[in-house]
Amino acid sequence: MKGIICLLLFFNSLCSLGQINIISIDTSAACRTTLHNEYKSKFQSLNTNMGTLTSSQQNIIKEIYNDVQNNFFDKIDSNNFICDDKVNPYLQKLMYEVLEKNGVNKKDYRILLSRNSTENAYNTGDGTIVVHYGLFLSLDNEDELVFVISHEIGHQYLNHVKEGIESYVKVTTSDEIKAKTKAIERQKYGKAAKANDLLKDITYQNYNVRRKKEIEADSLGFVFYKKTLRNPKAAISVLEKLNVSDREKDSLTIADYKLIFEKNGFLVKQKYFEEEQSLFVKYDKDKGMDVDSLKSHPDCATRIKLIKNNLDVKLSENYSVSDNFSEIKKNSDYQNLLNLIALQRYGISLYEGLKLYKKDTQNEVLRNIIYLNLVKIRNSRENHTINRYVPRRDNLNNTSSLNRFISFINNIKTTDLELIINNFKS
Repeated sequence: MKGIICLLLFFNSLCSLGQINIISIDTSAACRTTLHNEYKSKFQSLNTNMGTLTSSQQNIIKEIYNDVQNNFFDKIDSNNFICDDKVNPYLQKLMYEVLEKNGVNKKDYRILLSRNSTENAYNTGDGTIVVHYGLFLSLDNEDELVFVISHEIGHQYLNHVKEGIESYVKVTTSDEIKAKTKAIERQKYGKAAKANDLLKDITYQNYNVRRKKEIEADSLGFVFYKKTLRNPKAAISVLEKLNVSDREKDSLTIADYKLIFEKNGFLVKQKYFEEEQSLFVKYDKDKGMDVDSLKSHPDCATRIKLIKNNLDVKLSENYSVSDNFSEIKKNSDYQNLLNLIALQRYGISLYEGLKLYKKDTQNEVLRNIIYLNLVKIRNSRENHTINRYVPRRDNLNNTSSLNRFISFINNIKTTDLELIINNFKS
């Protein structure tokens, strides 16, 4: 019972579940207000520096900035960013280490920790580096984290975000694109196909620019990183992990559902996994564009090769050891499940929790997290709001394992769901 109470209070306090210390997450209004005011000032400065663009181009950029910045404020207001008096200063210290070793002005930079469970990090263009908590699921040591931060500093130092937006606007407002657009509008037939072809051309042109910028950020980031005297092999190992980060590392089979849920008379039925086939299912495989070529960190294999070519030292297997990193890494599986709950992504939190639980069915921490998600999903079914919290089946983007889970959640009878909930209730 103590475990459940602690989980219910995890948003506001440090709590021990078994022998696992779950990181305190500050959800106070003061934290959100401070971030909101800070970025209101940052964005005002960014919005007034438009360079030598035409008035029409400036108007388009202002619209882009407005959308991006409103989305950022939405993340702040929805408590997407973690305010923790131990983790945040630790990340800030690592970033300052890179900046100081390279003589870069620290006042222009800020680092935030997002609850996002994807294995990623990004630069916002105003000096802010955002690290997703999910990144810790892949990282094995502090040196890998420092290279990720160095890479994002490289993006900021080279002003890639601002230049990227301006480049895109210049392309889409160029005389060539305007002429092609007008030519398409004059056609009687095939407008949609022509417009789609033009969109692909612009997209791939933008992709090529992004690919170049990623390589530039790697190169400069690696220069920054080497000044820290940390293990250069970390740059290679983290890119190797990012290269496969979008591949599901585990799955749930029907046998797993039986192992996890069959208890106290409840039986897993085949019909729970059945799904009516869409009339359009055969078209789901037509991707239209090469999705893999549009990843947020494209062409890692090429980037790994370029870094290897720039190594001038013998690679060591010794990496930096840090108590702070070790603690975050130790708790990352649990904390990411809790972060998903905080973001109201109960379906994904349950799905990821079950994949861990099947390997450790005596784990009380996972048991309590699964129970909380099941209750939230049960309530959303009763309120007919389940699509807000559980993803939809998607034959194009979801794995077969995830689609199987979604079918299970949608097909299971309410009475059987209650049986499962009671079996997980401590």
